[in-house]
Amino acid sequence: MFNIKNKSVPTPPYFFYKRSRQENFRSFSSSINNLLNHCDGKSNGFTLAEVLITLVIIGVIAAITVPTLINKTNNQEYVSKLKKAYSTLAQATNLIIAEEGPATEWATSRSNVFNLYQKKLVNAKVCGTSSECLPQGGFYKKLNGDIDTYNVSSEAYHKLVLSDGVQIIFSDATNLCNINFGYTENPQYCAKIFIDINGAKKPNTMGRDYFGFALKKNSLVPMGCEPSANCETSAGSICTCKVLREGAINY
Repeated sequence: MFNIKNKSVPTPPYFFYKRSRQENFRSFSSSINNLLNHCDGKSNGFTLAEVLITLVIIGVIAAITVPTLINKTNNQEYVSKLKKAYSTLAQATNLIIAEEGPATEWATSRSNVFNLYQKKLVNAKVCGTSSECLPQGGFYKKLNGDIDTYNVSSEAYHKLVLSDGVQIIFSDATNLCNINFGYTENPQYCAKIFIDINGAKKPNTMGRDYFGFALKKNSLVPMGCEPSANCETSAGSICTCKVLREGAINY
């Protein structure tokens, strides 16, 4: 026994060599409770009002922080998938150029570009010109929330899905390599290739899970690398370069 504020309190049972582990734990817990109760002469506990206030505070904090954490986690996943998809497409492009020559010799049409990439992207599901692989309606949202008029479900666009769920959409193509995107002073692109890194799943938004690439004469480049390109003021598909450079979605 020892004394706290002139009150006798049982000594906590610290050493019990001859008892079982469960008996030791129960005895120790009981002694600690007795010690706490004797320290102020009354039972320590929370009132119902205190519990409710604590729960409200926890709820408010969770409501503020959880969506932010979820969004940050999703963005990190999107960036990782975008990097992987770019690596896959760039390798396929290099293989095609090694075999077929510069894009000025084979980017004669969307279907020809599609067929050459399809041969290099093994195990990809071919959707062709159908809309079965795309989000409902084939429309994507812009960064500002508006629905873009660019309908990728159109039969004019060839599509396939990689084994990890990344959708690839083959758009305009010409071996004249004189395509621009409205922000380039000198047209120099042979084809447009867009990807949706998580398929038909949401958010289906440009600059979030939907990004663009441009086929040049001898390489595939992310859209938006030109000095005149502005990701924040665009619909979002040209944010590819910004995201890859910064390794994050900071807009």
